[in-house]
Amino acid sequence: MIDLSFQGNSQIGTLVHIRVRVDAVNTDKMASSPLQIMRQVMQHISKTKGFDRVMNKVQVVSAEPGKCVFEMKVAEEHLNLPGDSSRRLNGDLVDGLTTYALLSMEGGKPGVSVDLHVSYLKAAKPGETITIAAEVLKMGRTLAYTTAQIKNEQGDVIAQGLHTKHVGN
Repeated sequence: MIDLSFQGNSQIGTLVHIRVRVDAVNTDKMASSPLQIMRQVMQHISKTKGFDRVMNKVQVVSAEPGKCVFEMKVAEEHLNLPGDSSRRLNGDLVDGLTTYALLSMEGGKPGVSVDLHVSYLKAAKPGETITIAAEVLKMGRTLAYTTAQIKNEQGDVIAQGLHTKHVGN
């Protein structure tokens, strides 16, 4: 069993406790397989009743330390009033999936968001499959810098984001 957890106070005073239990038959294999870890983390998150359940339609395509690719089919619950993908969805995807890219690294922690910037370039349509590439740009002692790019089926960038997280002292 692998237990990914983080608890502490950030410099901005927020108490955070995140605990994800990952069960594995062969933990030696799991420790070397970010793809397996990501699939199990995504499976666990999709069963929650909290806000993170927005991730329940996201599938892991590939994962290596610090780099993950995900896909999601845009469904009715992801749409805004005009009928295209909600900007909030894109922000949630950047926030959550860059965090998962951090978890794919050896000793990775989810951390606490200190800055999230998302540029919305285009909307995805219902039924369209979007691809989200999340990457850790730099992991320091206290801060991690990540990025995500969301593309539609035609390869057009629909959103891109930068996410800075406080990851420890």
